[in-house]
Amino acid sequence: MQTQDPLLILLVDDDPAELTILERKLTDFDGAPLKLEHVSDIDAAVARVGGRDVDLVLLDNRLNPSVDFRETAPKLRGAGFVGPIGIISSDISDAYISKFLDYGVDFRIGKDEIDANAISFIVAEYVWDTLSETCAEDLR
Repeated sequence: MQTQDPLLILLVDDDPAELTILERKLTDFDGAPLKLEHVSDIDAAVARVGGRDVDLVLLDNRLNPSVDFRETAPKLRGAGFVGPIGIISSDISDAYISKFLDYGVDFRIGKDEIDANAISFIVAEYVWDTLSETCAEDLR
């Protein structure tokens, strides 16, 4: 009997209470097993994604000392992380957040919107490779 490895979600947030909140929100997750890890700063996140087993990064928009994703997300990409990065924030309505694609970010989501259903969608949309290995153009 083969067991499925858990999907590793790395939460990068300077408030450790956010991990507890996320864990509670995901108790109803009905999908692949999940493993949540938390780091509180971008340097620890860069070191962690270097391990290459992180499937998804949820990156808080603002980390102390007052840096936002425009500085932190490129550091993750610069460390070689190619998986999905999602910006999480209490308020995603600021105009600069709408330019998230310019900084190597895949999606944005409000912290109040995160729940088991949202994570299911994110995993299906961004983590699992749903593209065919053979494209129609390859058959011509």
